[in-house]
Amino acid sequence: MNRLGIAGVLWLVAGGFAIAMTLAFRTDLVQWVVTIAIGVVAAVVGLWLIARPSPLVVSASNIVAVMWTLLYGVLTVQQSDELAAWTTDVALIAMGAAAGLVAYRAALKRDSGLITGRGTSQDGIGRRG
Repeated sequence: MNRLGIAGVLWLVAGGFAIAMTLAFRTDLVQWVVTIAIGVVAAVVGLWLIARPSPLVVSASNIVAVMWTLLYGVLTVQQSDELAAWTTDVALIAMGAAAGLVAYRAALKRDSGLITGRGTSQDGIGRRG
């Protein structure tokens, strides 16, 4: 599996974990709606990275990673007095940041490969099928 595929799997895991934690533990309606929505978006980005990697989906991954980190950062601060919630939110930050970073690094590798003439065989962007 190429690096963008790995990023896609990370987004699927992060989105699934976020949705599962929301369904199991969140009680605030606004938090519930927002975290379910970002979990679904993360899963869609993950599937997109696996199925059709492109510069557009890497950009979408970058945007989702920033929004993910901001959202769970705010939730971490709001729930700082609840150790279990705080720990879960920090873990979710790490998962989303890792997924975004892997996709970003894969795109950087692709760009450097094009510049040096090594091609795009490892990241999947630019393949013709």
